[in-house]
Amino acid sequence: MQEKKTRRGIQSVEIAFRILSVMQGSQQAMALKDIAPLAGLTASAANNYLVSLVRIGLAAADEKPGHYRLGPAALSLGVSAIQQIDGFEVVRREVTNLRDMTRRSAAVTTWTDDGPLSLFKQDGDQRGAFEFRTGLIPMLSSAAGKIYAARLAPNLTTHLIAQEWDAVFGGKVDAAKFREDASRELKRKGYTTIVRSDLTGYVSIAAPVLDWNGDVRFTLSLAGTRASMKIEPSSDQVKALLDSASSATQALGGKTERRE
Repeated sequence: MQEKKTRRGIQSVEIAFRILSVMQGSQQAMALKDIAPLAGLTASAANNYLVSLVRIGLAAADEKPGHYRLGPAALSLGVSAIQQIDGFEVVRREVTNLRDMTRRSAAVTTWTDDGPLSLFKQDGDQRGAFEFRTGLIPMLSSAAGKIYAARLAPNLTTHLIAQEWDAVFGGKVDAAKFREDASRELKRKGYTTIVRSDLTGYVSIAAPVLDWNGDVRFTLSLAGTRASMKIEPSSDQVKALLDSASSATQALGGKTERRE
């Protein structure tokens, strides 16, 4: 059989996307001299692209001379992309309901090639270290991350677990054991937990939202302190979380799984 020819594209668009991807990976404005090599360009070539990207709003010049960040048009595209995710409006409403019912911080997360991504959050009565954030979140130190470790194929999560292992646990990486422990907890309780032993007393719980294939489409999470949030199955916060996850699962055509 004759192989299909690769479809022609516009190389300049792909190069511009490389620049945007570089800036997306930074939490602050980046210098042109740092953007260029990461995008595989000379400084002069990167500058030419940035002129156009700034002109259309996908990039913006920072107050610091020679530094750039993502622009308002990039934010608009991101918001539109989130709104087009199938089922997002369903889980967004559940996040707001969870926050109102529990007074704890609530969030919804989905999976991307770069790891778990927090799409939307609502802050609870407690602020500071107990708030969720939007954007990529860790695998090992988030309850939502544990769900993806438990349910996704190992080839999708092993490298992310390895990247975080030393900072969280130290010693030799044992991704298989982490996945097994997370899977055992999820099957037994229907949700996963994170309890930090440091002075913050941070606690979070997460439950999966399944689609009609039985795949994890989203996760719903709550966060608080050991004093303000109980993680036992009988607690009001856990019951509210599981009820919201079940409601969202049904809305997406899925079935809530039995707990062991």
